Amino acid sequence: GFVAAAVALDRPVGVDVQRPPDAVGDRLLRRCLGPRAADLADLPAAHRATEFAWVWTVQESCVKAEGTGLAGRPWAISVPVRPRRGRWRDVTWVSLRDHTDMPVSCAFGEAPC
Repeated sequence: GFVAAAVALDRPVGVDVQRPPDAVGDRLLRRCLGPRAADLADLPAAHRATEFAWVWTVQESCVKAEGTGLAGRPWAISVPVRPRRGRWRDVTWVSLRDHTDMPVSCAFGEAPC
C-alpha cells in the first residue's frame, strides 16, 4: 500500500520504504545493527519492529544510491537508532520521520563538480 520515489539531477539517489515486520528477533538486530542492537533490545515488540524498519530504510537507501543494492551489504552500514540524517561514505541520508509514520528514507550521492 505504499510507494516511494526519489529523483535527483546529476547525482545518484536511493529511496526505501519499509512496512515494519511483525517481529524482529535478537539475531536480526545484531546482524543489522551490530553494537547498536542493545538500544532496541528491551523495547516492546511493535516499537522494536518500527525502529528496526527505520534503520533498515536508511541502510537500503544508501546501497541503492551507491548502486550496489544487497551486494553492498546494507546490514553492515552503521546507523544510529532513531535516525534522522547522516552520512555514509560519499552518501548523505535523510529519514522522513518528521513527515510520516511509515519508515521511509532517502540517500543521495555527491553532485559532480
